[in-house]
Amino acid sequence: MIVSILQVLAIFIVPYFIIRFKDFKLTKMLGTIGMAYLLGLVVAGLVLLVNLLGANLVLSKDVGEITSFAAIGIGIPLLLFSSNLKEAKKLSKMVLLSFGILIFSVIIVTSVVFYAFAKNIPDGAALSAAAIGLYTGGTPNLNAITNIFGLDSQTIALANLSDIIIGAVFYVFLLTLAKPLVNLVLKKNKPDKYLKEDSNMENSENFNLKDFKTHKSLFKTFLLSLGMAALSALVGIVIWVIQGMPDGRMFDMLVPSLLIGVTVLGIVASFNKKIRETKGTNILGHYLILVFSFAIASSVNFLDIRGDFSQLLLLYGIITVGSFILNMIIASFCKIDTDCMIVCATAGIYGPAFVPAITKQLKNESLTVPGLIVGSIGYAIGTFLGVLLGLLYMI
Repeated sequence: MIVSILQVLAIFIVPYFIIRFKDFKLTKMLGTIGMAYLLGLVVAGLVLLVNLLGANLVLSKDVGEITSFAAIGIGIPLLLFSSNLKEAKKLSKMVLLSFGILIFSVIIVTSVVFYAFAKNIPDGAALSAAAIGLYTGGTPNLNAITNIFGLDSQTIALANLSDIIIGAVFYVFLLTLAKPLVNLVLKKNKPDKYLKEDSNMENSENFNLKDFKTHKSLFKTFLLSLGMAALSALVGIVIWVIQGMPDGRMFDMLVPSLLIGVTVLGIVASFNKKIRETKGTNILGHYLILVFSFAIASSVNFLDIRGDFSQLLLLYGIITVGSFILNMIIASFCKIDTDCMIVCATAGIYGPAFVPAITKQLKNESLTVPGLIVGSIGYAIGTFLGVLLGLLYMI
C-alpha cells in the first residue's frame, strides 16, 4: 500500500517539476515529454537495482495503467482545444506543399520499411503506424496510436525511448548540419512571404507556470474534456456489450474508442473561439501528457528488454533518415527552399514546440508562425493517418 501511494505521488508530482524547470538544458534538448520518459526510466532502473540487491520492490502495474489511460484521455482534448486549425488558410502554397511532401515521404518510407523489415518483428504493423503519427505530428500521436492498437506499456515505453535517442541525435543534426547539406540540393533563396496574411498564432507550448491560474472557464473546459473522455469510453463499452461482452476484451474496445473519440471531439471543439482561447488548457493538457509519459516509463521492466529494443531503434532510425532524404529529393523538384523544408520537417517530426529554436538557428523567424500552424495540423491529423495505415498494414 505504501509503495502504491508513493507511486501515485511520484506520477503526479514529477511532471509538475518538469514543467516548473522546463528551461533546464537537458529538458530543452529532449523536450518535456522526453524528460518525463527519461525520469520514468530512471525510476524503473532504481527499482531494478534495489531488487538486484535482494529487495522485493514491485510497482503496481494497475496504478500505472489506470493513471496513464485517464491522463492521456483527458489530456489530448485539452491540448487540441488550443490548436487553431483555421489559421491553415493563411499559409502560402509553398508551406502547404512542403508539409504535404513531408507527410507523403513519411508514409512512403514507413510503408517500404514495414513490408521489407518491420512486418517480421513483434507488433511491427502497430509500431510502423505509430511512426507515421510520430513523424507527422509528434510524440502524443505515437502514444495515442500504440494505445489504440493495444500495445503493452513495456513496448510503448521502449518505442518512446527509441524516439528519444534518435530524436535527440537528429535534432542536433537539424540545428547544425542540416542547412549546409540541404543547401546542396534545394534553392537557398527565400520567398517574400510564407503567409498570405498576418496570423495571430502563438506557440501553445511556450508557457510559463508562474502565469498559470485556475479560473471558472478553465474548470469548465476541464470538465468538458473529462466528459468527452467519459463519452468516448462509454461508446467503447457499448460496443463491447453489443459484441456479447467477451471475457477480457472490454479494454480492447474501450481504449481505441476513448482515444479516437477524444481526438475527434477535441478537434471539433477547437473551432469554438471561447474554448480555444481559454487560458491554461495547454498547460493542463501538457501536464497530463507528462503524467502519462512518466507513468508508462516508470513501469518498464529492464529484465524483459531483449532484441526488440535494437529492432525498434533500427526501425525508427531508418524511417527518420529515409523520410528526410525523400522529403529533400521531392522538395527539390517542387522548388521548395531549404529553410521551409527544414522547418516543416521539424514541425512534423517534433511538433510545434521545437519550431522556434530551429527558425532562430536558421535566422529565418518569418517561418516561426507557419511552422507552428503546420505542427498543429500534424498533431491533429497524425493519429488518424497512423491508425489508417496501421489497419492497412494488418491486412
